[in-house]
Amino acid sequence: MILYIFLILNINGLAQTEQQRFNIISKHDDIEIRNYEPAIYASVTLPTNTNEQSSSFRILAGYIFGGNDKKQKIAMTAPVHMHRNDINGDKSLTMRFVMPDKYSIEDLSKPNDSRIEITNSGEKKFAAISFTGYNNDSKFLLNSNKLKKFLDSKNISYVDNPIYLGYDPPYKFWNRRNEVLFELSN
Repeated sequence: MILYIFLILNINGLAQTEQQRFNIISKHDDIEIRNYEPAIYASVTLPTNTNEQSSSFRILAGYIFGGNDKKQKIAMTAPVHMHRNDINGDKSLTMRFVMPDKYSIEDLSKPNDSRIEITNSGEKKFAAISFTGYNNDSKFLLNSNKLKKFLDSKNISYVDNPIYLGYDPPYKFWNRRNEVLFELSN
């Protein structure tokens, strides 16, 4: 009975989570070329010498749970975006939460934490590949390389900094959705 209740709550919770909008331009086996609509992101970048993934999530969750100048509560959306940066040897991780569609940048409260940046993103094209299970470095690398090989074989220009998208909460054990994206240059 407890398992049944857990399943219903898990399914209902996911059904109510707004997901970032995109259109599939073309599909090649398990790879999609997508056009993403403009979006607003709350993002934080931390050096990789910290426990950056859990710290970044806590910082951004604090913002959407009311850690802002108006104590505004903002619904969680999916996916969570993550990408690693290496600028002149300074390594960091950027995590982004997509803000719900109903907000304009002017509607969003100012974060209490100065490390959070609220930005508007224009329409962009990406190549994407999906995989299941819990993400780890080997799965991410395997799928990044597969996507790169495809893009290179088709002479498609891309920004060589893969983005990880995670769609599911950590307590979801099966049918987990993960993606690797490369932003397309042309």
